[in-house]
Amino acid sequence: MSKDKNGVSDYEKILNGVDLSKAYDMLIDYVTGLPTLNYVLEEIKTLSAKNSAAVVSVNITSIVNIETIYGWKNFDALLKKTAETLDSMKGTIFRKSDSISVLFPASPTFIIFLSAPRNNQSINVENVDAITRRVAAGLKADIASSGVIPGEYINFNTGFSLINENEMHRVERSLFAAIREAEISAMNIEIKERQKIREDIKNIITQEEVRTVFQPIINVQTSEILAYEALTRGPKTSKYEFPVVLFSAADAHGYSGELEWLCMAKAIVNFNLNAGFMNKTLRAGRDGSAGVMLFLNVDPKTFIEAGIIVKRFSGLVKKYNLDPANIVLEITERTAISDFDSFKLIVGELKKMGFNIAIDDAGAGYSSLQAIAELKPKYLKFDMVLVRDIDKDFIKQELLKTLIDFANKTNSIVIAEGVETRAEYDTVKALGVHYAQGYYFARPAPHFIEMIQIL
Repeated sequence: MSKDKNGVSDYEKILNGVDLSKAYDMLIDYVTGLPTLNYVLEEIKTLSAKNSAAVVSVNITSIVNIETIYGWKNFDALLKKTAETLDSMKGTIFRKSDSISVLFPASPTFIIFLSAPRNNQSINVENVDAITRRVAAGLKADIASSGVIPGEYINFNTGFSLINENEMHRVERSLFAAIREAEISAMNIEIKERQKIREDIKNIITQEEVRTVFQPIINVQTSEILAYEALTRGPKTSKYEFPVVLFSAADAHGYSGELEWLCMAKAIVNFNLNAGFMNKTLRAGRDGSAGVMLFLNVDPKTFIEAGIIVKRFSGLVKKYNLDPANIVLEITERTAISDFDSFKLIVGELKKMGFNIAIDDAGAGYSSLQAIAELKPKYLKFDMVLVRDIDKDFIKQELLKTLIDFANKTNSIVIAEGVETRAEYDTVKALGVHYAQGYYFARPAPHFIEMIQIL
């Protein structure tokens, strides 16, 4: 990519002063600023006609859905960083005259055309394979240290192909055949990675390697502990330690139901052990006093698709002599509730058994509001994103006041999630929140924290 004396590339000149629709027309990727494959086709035809050449394909994949979890802006930032890293490799891993493009605008697939000769050697499989491996290692190292998205979530699947020189074949078809072969080569690596992830998740479930940690939910007026929310963690130091990775990988490979059941079973067993150790009652007393409560995260999709879990779950609660009135099923939104009618029937059955219902991330979107209207929960958990810096944000304060007013009128209870500072705590308390949880009070831990001291 040539640049003028001011360091401005030809592609940047084209982009300056035009809108995105014109950038599309000119086949320039508006995310990375790189040309698309069709834009550089004539250049590559000339390059391959003069020398033996090869093509390298780099495809970004992840064990989590990056855009769903981090948003499209962060995914775009990852693409930009990848383009910058590839460009920085010119003159070291490959030649400055080699071409870098994207398959199409906003594509996660990058195409690199390599020309011969290289260090007075002709292009061959061994040379290109070595280059491809260096590209993958360089990207992984650079992205891991960039902080855009955790590096352990990202894979750079690379493949390559030599461009077949045959005067009997049209150049364009030879080029696209090589690109396809390079993509298939990269895809084979991706398939192996997926198979490895599938095997990892299967082993985690079979060997019951998930861990339960508990975070207290406190009364903001008295600092007394109402309940403990059970949270799941994967194997320590592994890429599955964080629940977002663990559950995303399980869902992608068809193990979400089995993982959900294992997490619930582990939570109840560990809750029972903790309560016994702390001499806390697990059932409501005859005098009306409540026993210690457990909040359990529930994925609606799992309960709808595997109704047997409801029976297994209620059986497990009975086995450990737990009072359903002290179990709160917290409806999470790892997956959207696609069939409210079916899910309402399941929730109704659970309520008849005595279980309580909570809606997670209340106020964060339409789906949570629909869940409140349809399921009539006892607890409403105010989304931690809305709690963040609420002491400085009038709009968030008004949202919380509205939710509290609604809860008071419908005999519901509001819990503020993710309270991390004294200012946030003072604000939610002043606004009338009933209960709160977050790092300001205690971080999740394997054992119950029996007392909270507000400093």
